[in-house]
Amino acid sequence: MTALEPTRTAPDFAVDPLGYYRWHLSTHPGMYAEFRRLADTYRLTDPRRRVSADMVCHVIRYHSGLRAEGDQFQVNNVLTPLYARLYKRERPGARIETRASQLDTYDDETWAGLLALLPEEASREPQ
Repeated sequence: MTALEPTRTAPDFAVDPLGYYRWHLSTHPGMYAEFRRLADTYRLTDPRRRVSADMVCHVIRYHSGLRAEGDQFQVNNVLTPLYARLYKRERPGARIETRASQLDTYDDETWAGLLALLPEEASREPQ
């Protein structure tokens, strides 16, 4: 009997990180929406409060069991720098620290394309 190969629909991050990010935002839009919601909630008491993207991702891991059926996918650390930079672009006043990343080489057009993949209704900053 031949062993079945696991289904893989995501681009290989090591080969095509931008393709992986596009796939992830298109396939799992609720994950970044949850990141944004948690970061916004954290900042509600003081909008100048520094947000740790790593902390927010760990809270998502803890509270949600987000998994994609049939995909070799899980919440992983390659998403943290993406989420931090998307959040900074959506919330220019937010204090969210980032470390150097390959994402820093992306131009404004690439970021506009990534931002266009996000659900619009959730992108407004809470009042």
